[in-house]
Amino acid sequence: MNKILKIMKMNKITYKLFLVTSLILLAFAVLIYLTLYFFLPTFYEQYKTDQLQTGIEEIIDKSKDLSFQNAIPLFDEYAQKNNAMIYLQNNEGAIIYSPFLSFIQGSTQALPDVKFDNTKPLRNSNNLSNSFDVAMPIQFQDGNLTLVVSATFQPINEASQVLVRFLPYISIIVVVIGVGSAYLYSRFITRPLIYINRGAQKMANLDFSEKIEVRSNDELGELSNSLNDMSLNLQQTMLDLQKANQQLQSDIEKEREIEKKRREFFSIVAHELKTPLTVMKGHLEGMMYNIGPYKDRDTYLQKSFQTVQDMEQLVREILGISKLEQHTFKLKLEEVNLAELINIITKNLGFFASQKDIQIIKQIDSHLSVFTDRALLEKACKNIIHNGIMYSPHREKVYIKLTQDSKQHHIQIQVINTGVKIKEEDIQHIFKPFYRIEKSRNRNTGGSGLGLYIVKQIFEALFITYSMNNTEQGVQFLVTIPLSIK
Repeated sequence: MNKILKIMKMNKITYKLFLVTSLILLAFAVLIYLTLYFFLPTFYEQYKTDQLQTGIEEIIDKSKDLSFQNAIPLFDEYAQKNNAMIYLQNNEGAIIYSPFLSFIQGSTQALPDVKFDNTKPLRNSNNLSNSFDVAMPIQFQDGNLTLVVSATFQPINEASQVLVRFLPYISIIVVVIGVGSAYLYSRFITRPLIYINRGAQKMANLDFSEKIEVRSNDELGELSNSLNDMSLNLQQTMLDLQKANQQLQSDIEKEREIEKKRREFFSIVAHELKTPLTVMKGHLEGMMYNIGPYKDRDTYLQKSFQTVQDMEQLVREILGISKLEQHTFKLKLEEVNLAELINIITKNLGFFASQKDIQIIKQIDSHLSVFTDRALLEKACKNIIHNGIMYSPHREKVYIKLTQDSKQHHIQIQVINTGVKIKEEDIQHIFKPFYRIEKSRNRNTGGSGLGLYIVKQIFEALFITYSMNNTEQGVQFLVTIPLSIK
């Protein structure tokens, strides 16, 4: 029962249309039946009366030019066609001729009591509603007679009685045909509407897996096409919104990660600045109060000055990193000759290499150039080569190779310092700020810990890929530079 009610609820438009159509058909059937029953007898009586009167007028009109004997076929035809009784009688009331009676010469048989009204010749001679009686003078070439016509309307009254008796059968036929046709009609009309409604419900539930296909050239076809277009547009809009939301979520996550790294960075910076400040404060207090070794002020002033220089260098590096992370930072792009750039860097670092008797071997092509920010690229390459010199043992070599790929898409720079290896766990963290392989963090054996972090920031800003790996010779730093920044 619940299933039936559910189906009726889902397809209620079908049942509404079925009910309305059935009622309309039944109402028309009842109206037609009542019209036939009540108005057909009256209409038929009027029609028959007009037909009888018209026939009488035609006979009277044609008889003027005919003799009595020649006019007899007109009376026979009229009587047979209209199923009427015709009598012709003379002035004495004797019947001269009738198609329905045997001819009696000189008979004095009297007609029914039919009176003739000269002022109203085409009227019934009595008031009976189921008969027609009229007497009219008729003129022939050979004399004048009286034409008497009598007809009954009894068959139409019998037909009305038959309609009453046939009513149950007619009702059954009308109900079966009306209900059946209404059902088929409602199903035919509402089937595409129900199909479109189901498709629209799926779209409302954001299910765009099926299209609505109504193959017709009417408004239903246009509606299905409009819904399909709306589905495609809505689906595309949702995909765009989804991509936008994903991009927004990704941007938020990146911003959170950057903010997290920024807080961590400044926390480390505070720690890195706190140590030299504490040391310098201790030196100054010792010199102020002339305590023990601090009496040698010149020595500790020199150490304090060196600490200030280290802090100044650290602050400059921090400011450089902060500048790279600003959204308003813009690259100053220009054509850079890499051979010239490498030569300048190695010349400036020659002093540090000579102190450790390290040989710098260059394998570069003088014609290679890229379109990038010269100052940033020079700083990054300088940090890489400087690290190679500083962390290599005495009398080792630093190789600098500059090559271009066969497809001319990018240029590679390799910096290899020999005689040293880096643990894999250190390579994974070496680009983090203030991370140093030498755990004592002695400034005499290493820098501030920001050198490779600055390299990382610069290369990301210049869309340059980089990596650090251990090789048979030592440690390789590989840089891949695109020929131009998109």
